[in-house]
Amino acid sequence: MKLSGTESLALALALALALGVSPVARALSTDREQPIEIEADSAEADDAKRITIYKGDVVITQGTLRITGEHVTIRYDANGNFSELISLGVPGTPARFSQLPDGKVDQEENYQRARASRMEYYKEKDAIVLLGNAVYGQGGDEVAADRIDYDSKNSRMLARTASADATKPPAGEAEPRKGRVRITIQPKSKAN
Repeated sequence: MKLSGTESLALALALALALGVSPVARALSTDREQPIEIEADSAEADDAKRITIYKGDVVITQGTLRITGEHVTIRYDANGNFSELISLGVPGTPARFSQLPDGKVDQEENYQRARASRMEYYKEKDAIVLLGNAVYGQGGDEVAADRIDYDSKNSRMLARTASADATKPPAGEAEPRKGRVRITIQPKSKAN
């Protein structure tokens, strides 16, 4: 099973908008016109369960959008439309997301980036959850926490520590570390 153009656009926009630090930074609009490519060591589709599982150094790309993980699960609704994506990293290699926003020059520092032990995207809720050593940033600006939730519909983000979150850590993770939410904002350069 593959994501349709509409489904990939929804995923790309949801990820880019949900993870954007700046409200004017939008996903590169031409990404939606690009083909979706998925690479993995193995792929298993179960139409009865409406699920596709990719394993082993999974890389999903569409234009500048890139999602990686060791294990990626994509779920579909009863109509065969994309509904949920879960990307898992392994210890030492987190799941990752990156995408270039519109209006930005194609340089490393301009990409929106996220990494976490587990990344979850829920289309119906239009929500993204980054779990376990979660980090989002663009350029030198960065938000780091044990968990970052983003509600795209309401443009709301909640970053919190494991001690503030009563849920269990993602599978394969040790007990959550007692940390703090960290935010780094680089000074803006003055125009001459």
